[in-house]
Amino acid sequence: MLRSDLLMALPFFHADYDAAGVSAEGIDLDQAAADVGKFLVPFKCQVIQAGLAVTETCGGATPGVVKYDKRPTAGSDASRGDGDIAAFNMAATAAGKFLYDKAGLGTVLEPGEEVVVEIATQPTGGTPAGHFVPCLLVQALPEVAANLSNLVETT
Repeated sequence: MLRSDLLMALPFFHADYDAAGVSAEGIDLDQAAADVGKFLVPFKCQVIQAGLAVTETCGGATPGVVKYDKRPTAGSDASRGDGDIAAFNMAATAAGKFLYDKAGLGTVLEPGEEVVVEIATQPTGGTPAGHFVPCLLVQALPEVAANLSNLVETT
C-alpha cells in the first residue's frame, strides 16, 4: 500500500460547547478538574505530536495541568490511559505560545478509539487563569478496512 507522509490534525470536540468553561478563546483552564473534550479517530494513524495553543496567559500559585489520555474504547473509561499521549504543566505560560509533547510519539490509534483532553489539575492560589486550544497531529497508516474491527460499514 502507498503511504502518505502528510500530517493531519484530528477533529476535536468540546465536551459541552455551551458550558461556562468554553469561549471564543478556547477552553478555560481555571475550572474544576474534568474531561473537557476529545479527539475523534476516524482512520488508523500514529501520533506524531500533541500540542495546545495558549490563548490567555496561564497563572496560579499551583499551575494547571492538562493531559491527553488514550481511550481504547470510545465512551468507556476501561483501560483509559493517564497522560499517555501528552501532559502539559501550564505554569505561567504566556498567551501566543504553542506547547507540544512527544510522549505519545508512535502510538497507534484506530477507529473506535478516542484521545480525551482533561484538566487534571485546576490552577489555584495567586491569580488562576488561562485558556487553551488543543491540537493532535497524526500520520495516517494504510490499512485494509476489513482489518479494522471497529470500522463497520452500514447498509
